[in-house]
Amino acid sequence: MAKLLDAPPWWGYSKEHGWVVLDRTLPSNKSGLVADFFFCQCSDCTTFVDKRSKWVAPHYIYASIYISSLGPAESEAATADYLSFKARWPEFQSAIIKDYEQREADRLQKEHERVALEGNRRVVKVRR
Repeated sequence: MAKLLDAPPWWGYSKEHGWVVLDRTLPSNKSGLVADFFFCQCSDCTTFVDKRSKWVAPHYIYASIYISSLGPAESEAATADYLSFKARWPEFQSAIIKDYEQREADRLQKEHERVALEGNRRVVKVRR
């Protein structure tokens, strides 16, 4: 079995987001979890989170299946777009990692603040 670090990105198409890529090396994007997926929208290199339960057709369609579902002219254009986006994988991966790390730092900060606030409430209750 391949290591997660060797996991290739998942490329697909979404009616809502267009071409997307899912970096399978991110902890939240591992298979077998219940966490939401962290995607990159290829058209503008923005990241977004979506429910794992939506990672099925028609919400997301694997790249080769999407391309093969199109007519000849559309298939040719979609293939060109797909190959162009695949060539930009290092750019997308860099944006994904940066945004994911920032999101995780923000999440941990909020959790730290929540725990600190709960700790202060306990101290106040004990003093009363």
